[in-house]
Amino acid sequence: MIDFRIVSLAALIVAFLSHDQTTVAETNDWKTVGWPLLQKYCIDCHNADNAEAEWDLSSFENFDDVDGGANSMQRVLEMVRFGAMPPEDSDLPTDQERKALVKSLDETMFAVSCDLRPRPGKVTARRLNRTEYNNTIRDLFGMDLRPADQFPSDETGAGFDNNGDVMSMSPLMIEKYLTAAEQVAAAVIVDPETIAKLDEDRPSDQLLSHGDLKVGSFFGRFMKPDSFVWANFDVKMPGEYLLKFRGGVSEKKSGDRIAAVFDDAGKLVGTMKLGYFGGGGGASSGQIKVNLAAGRRRLMICYFDKDEPLQIGKTYRKDFDSLDPDWVKSTTDALKTPRKPDRDIDLGEYSVMFRSMSLTGPAKLPDEAFPPTQKMIVRKVAPRRGSSWYDVDESAEECLRPLMRRAFRGPVSDEEVARYADLALEAKERGESYYRGLQISVAAVLVSPRFLFRVETPDEDELAKQNNASDPVALTQHQLATRLSYFLWSSMPDETLLDLADRGKLTPKEIPKQIERMLKDPKSNSLASEFASQWLGVRKLAEHEADTTQFKTFGPALKAAMAKETELVFDHVLRMNRPASELLTADYSYLNADLAKHYAMPKEIVSKLKNDKFEKVSLDGMPRRGVLSHASVLTLTSNPNRTSPVGRGKWILENVLGTPPPEPPPGVPQIDEAKTSSAGLSFREQLEQHRSDPSCASCHRVMDQLGFGLEEFDAVGRFRTTDGGKPIDASGEMPGRRNFNGAVELSKLLGSTESESFARTATSRLLTFALGRELTPSDRCTIDAIIEKTAKNDFRFGDLIFETILSPPFQYYDWIEPGNETTTSAHSNSNTNLETELN
Repeated sequence: MIDFRIVSLAALIVAFLSHDQTTVAETNDWKTVGWPLLQKYCIDCHNADNAEAEWDLSSFENFDDVDGGANSMQRVLEMVRFGAMPPEDSDLPTDQERKALVKSLDETMFAVSCDLRPRPGKVTARRLNRTEYNNTIRDLFGMDLRPADQFPSDETGAGFDNNGDVMSMSPLMIEKYLTAAEQVAAAVIVDPETIAKLDEDRPSDQLLSHGDLKVGSFFGRFMKPDSFVWANFDVKMPGEYLLKFRGGVSEKKSGDRIAAVFDDAGKLVGTMKLGYFGGGGGASSGQIKVNLAAGRRRLMICYFDKDEPLQIGKTYRKDFDSLDPDWVKSTTDALKTPRKPDRDIDLGEYSVMFRSMSLTGPAKLPDEAFPPTQKMIVRKVAPRRGSSWYDVDESAEECLRPLMRRAFRGPVSDEEVARYADLALEAKERGESYYRGLQISVAAVLVSPRFLFRVETPDEDELAKQNNASDPVALTQHQLATRLSYFLWSSMPDETLLDLADRGKLTPKEIPKQIERMLKDPKSNSLASEFASQWLGVRKLAEHEADTTQFKTFGPALKAAMAKETELVFDHVLRMNRPASELLTADYSYLNADLAKHYAMPKEIVSKLKNDKFEKVSLDGMPRRGVLSHASVLTLTSNPNRTSPVGRGKWILENVLGTPPPEPPPGVPQIDEAKTSSAGLSFREQLEQHRSDPSCASCHRVMDQLGFGLEEFDAVGRFRTTDGGKPIDASGEMPGRRNFNGAVELSKLLGSTESESFARTATSRLLTFALGRELTPSDRCTIDAIIEKTAKNDFRFGDLIFETILSPPFQYYDWIEPGNETTTSAHSNSNTNLETELN
């Protein structure tokens, strides 16, 4: 019989040996092409004795050492490819030599990262961040409660606040989770006995009357038959209420009369028969049931003859309309001054009286009295006899099981459900109600690690598929559903995803359908508000301060509009699946009235806009294109009182080209960009003087040129042609003698000649956000593959997202059983380890 275990291991040996053979060409190329060029142009400044910018490249002569320094080598590749290195004061390679060095570096990096040891990477178990927590509560219960607004701010790692490696769990955070869980549980389940019902009793001196009246000796009010009495009640919930009225006729010989009750529309809602009030402090009394809507409700009572044919719903008096606001106010104010009893009341004239009116209810709590989640969660109410509840644990289990499946984003066992249901049983034994017990159980669910954390551990079936302990492990169906939803929605999986995962149907064929569906859902707006706002930095705009004495219109509302513009343009590019480079070249934007005025848009455009709504607007004829000319980017890359070409150029290097400049060398004087021009020099001239320092020139040569291209915009993004009385010079040159003048030309140049670099940057940021971790050299393989697959269709943003989700790092992860950590120590020992295991 064939030992398939041996066959599998043998196949792995062949695979590793073939990987080694595929790297021979790259190794030889590095020795004959890459290393000689690096030695010729770079080693003089970056060696063990003279490591400028703390870069020592001398060890990269040996191919194996390149593997150990992959991050540094990747940085060298980026700087050489872009033309930022070597510096101007050094011997520069020819264009042919630069291309050869880039090609050799690129192939070497691919061999190191992809041929030798491609890994999907490990992800730290991470808690939900503030946005994810709020969104998950919203989607779990259908109520936008936002409890995480009270949490401490999340730390960021690799540019995003969902990075598990920087998410701490402090005692304060635990306390906040406990508080939030209690508050949410109390909001989604309400104990009916805790709902305050209306119970108001108005004595005669708190009732209003229309018409002349007299005050009796026991404070009864006597009035003429054509008068009426009324009161306002604040009804908080609709339902059936009980109205009681104490009054009657003034003289015994008068016989009974009908007290008719009218609503605030003047329609009859009920009648009661009242007789002689009994003299002294007595009264006849009656009561009716009346259905009332929520809100301030006015009830009016007047007397009719006992034989008067009255019909519910009809109007019988027109003078109810005479209760105009001014009259009501003056009458109400008069109640503040007590009236003394009148003497010698003519009871024949003032033949009816009233003593009090009360309203209680509702008799049955309406659905509106409960949160919409009440029926969803409380699927079964435990039976009750008197004050005792029965079968609490069984009933609680029926309520908790579906909720826990959704909260835990996967299957729950009977034992788990019973454990949380027992909390409700314990509450009952302490004398608390069934509903309070459910609140406690729900709060416990919300502080469970399965709710708070996204933990990815393999199940036994996946571990069984591993040929050795270091093999990547596929996400389970529910883990994959969770990764999908928190990437695209920053929230929990919906029922469709959970159902597919339950049935094992979240397959490679099904996933693209789900991505398309999820991107159409409004919840995917989070890609703009969470991913794009952090990638492009506009989230920081809320904390940015500008000199309001110089920029008087700058404030919270304008900052919010600036950030919204960038998010909406990103959202449009994503939803329309436009090329990623359109973020740089878009000849349209989304503006509200304030932002349009800020941009000095034509009056005919401004007049059509409102502040509470953003509209798509053409930028034809305007000096703006894409996000580089968005006020959000221009403002956050400026100082409070003036622009920062260095900051703007650095932003482009980092967020567009993916080549962040290194930290400045120690001891280099910093130019104070916050100061205005001095010594007759323009600000550009000051920066060029600073750049004359050889140690600064290599980075500033590119960075400043990019920043100068945006100098037509001031520190809050308004267009200008002069600065300090001098004309703006917005010309610049990118490596390769690519010249531009102004933001429009710069945007078009970047969009046309650096579209792949921008797509690569966007992909690396997407992958970082999707995985919740910093990227490793191995991830370069994935990025290369995504770029290759999407190139033929101009790197459309939706395609980048599709390929990111379909990539191995998204669907697999590295898992090492505790105690086996050494099995992936070094690729050089892989074959020996496999041979040993075979034997």
